[in-house]
Amino acid sequence: MKFPFRPIRIAESTRQSTQIVPPRRSRQAMPYQLPPDPAKSAYVRTRFDAIAHRYDLFNDLITQGQHRRWKRVLIQRLKLQKGARVLDLCCGTGDIALRCATRLGGQGQVVGLDFSPNMLRIAATRRASSGVEESIGFISGDAMALPFRANEFDAVTIGYGLRNVADIGVCLAEVVRVLKPGGMLASLDVGKTRPILLRPLVAFYFFRIVPLIGRLLLPGEEMFSYLPHSSVGYPHQDRLVEILAAHGFTHVELVEFLGGASVIHIARKAGPL
Repeated sequence: MKFPFRPIRIAESTRQSTQIVPPRRSRQAMPYQLPPDPAKSAYVRTRFDAIAHRYDLFNDLITQGQHRRWKRVLIQRLKLQKGARVLDLCCGTGDIALRCATRLGGQGQVVGLDFSPNMLRIAATRRASSGVEESIGFISGDAMALPFRANEFDAVTIGYGLRNVADIGVCLAEVVRVLKPGGMLASLDVGKTRPILLRPLVAFYFFRIVPLIGRLLLPGEEMFSYLPHSSVGYPHQDRLVEILAAHGFTHVELVEFLGGASVIHIARKAGPL
């Protein structure tokens, strides 16, 4: 498969001044270690399978329900038109995909893709009672090797998934390939907190409170430690704007929440609308 540009491999953000640094642990505590890149995909799939039945509750608890508003903003900014074809990558339990289908009122097609079987089972259950089940489907797949033709979708969404792929550049190249010229990408994920005074508070909450909430829901499950640690090497939101531009996107916009701790990137594939 050839692309009009070479996918770029993403290095850790160079904006160290806004990096969220995990709070210091005691000497007795064993620090959590992220999986090596070759093992990342299998690790993420296995661990998301393990927490699938508590994932939605976990998101509600750690964001105090705010993730629902952020997803509404994401869909509003896409300005989906009736008849649109939408791909939701790393769809999890189908939250964003179902919201897109509801926004289209059944007049369009939404495909949710994920590689976690347990997440997809929950998504299928939610689909059955959604009222828009005829216009939405869920499939198993890899975000870095999409099983679709080129120029097939009007929009691609991804919620808290881009930092979980083994190679962001390869994933973005695939997104560009399947988007129609002028098609839109909307990604919701973690960001780097901008206000200096907020950074220690965000780090404490993200690295101490979030795993604690997870362990209360599922004792012994290490995925809740992976989630905050996976944010450390994820590109700064300003750097991600540059990365998107390098992969053929234009008109890249940021929508930030909580001082930049959570961010939406909206971008358009180059070409006529």
